[in-house]
Amino acid sequence: MNMLNRYRSRREAARRTRAIERALNSANTPALREEILSIADRYYIPRF
Repeated sequence: MNMLNRYRSRREAARRTRAIERALNSANTPALREEILSIADRYYIPRF
């Protein structure tokens, strides 16, 4: 079960990364890019 959970969490992290990259690539302005990065930092980057 541990292997399965680890696989799922890696897959979810890869999906989030691709979504953030797509959003950054489609952002028109630097301000929008900064906003996307701050949201990603707040919600998706794990804190240990």
